[in-house]
Amino acid sequence: MVQKRNLTKEKIIETAFSLADEIGLNQISFQKIAEKLGIKYPSLYNHFDNIEDLKIKMTIHFLNKLNSRLMERLIGKSGEAAIIEFSYVYREFAVENKSGYRLYMNIPSTENDEVKRLSKETTTIIRKILEFYMEDQAQIIHKSRALRSLLHGFVSLSSHGYFQNPINLEDSFKFMITDFILSISKK
Repeated sequence: MVQKRNLTKEKIIETAFSLADEIGLNQISFQKIAEKLGIKYPSLYNHFDNIEDLKIKMTIHFLNKLNSRLMERLIGKSGEAAIIEFSYVYREFAVENKSGYRLYMNIPSTENDEVKRLSKETTTIIRKILEFYMEDQAQIIHKSRALRSLLHGFVSLSSHGYFQNPINLEDSFKFMITDFILSISKK
């Protein structure tokens, strides 16, 4: 049982993610979160306006952790090494945080200023990496969208079990990233 004075937004968010992993994101409710925390559900309203507010705060939490992990792992890397590292970290993080990733993909970035800012931060990381290869901002935006789409598509399809072919999944991921790098390599 969590005592009221030990109840924090962080604890509630972590519990909500844990519960979402157990029962599914669409099944979480204040009552179920409160049950898991061993508190009365009205206490949650001291921290969040409603379940939608909680989900937005969960998305912010997810994006903060993702961006921190990306920045941590990209220190000292540029060019091909940075693209590879970004891609693997992004995929690993999405797989480790399935409920968070699903939530992120379902909350429009335009719905909340902080979500929008953090999404832009993720995009800025990609664009900085791509500046190693090109200067034209329009090209950087196109290639940034391409990489994000490749990664999201791969993560989403594989997490939903769509890659059942006996060909090694790791080899496919590596091939996809190598192919992307070849598409932008300086001639």
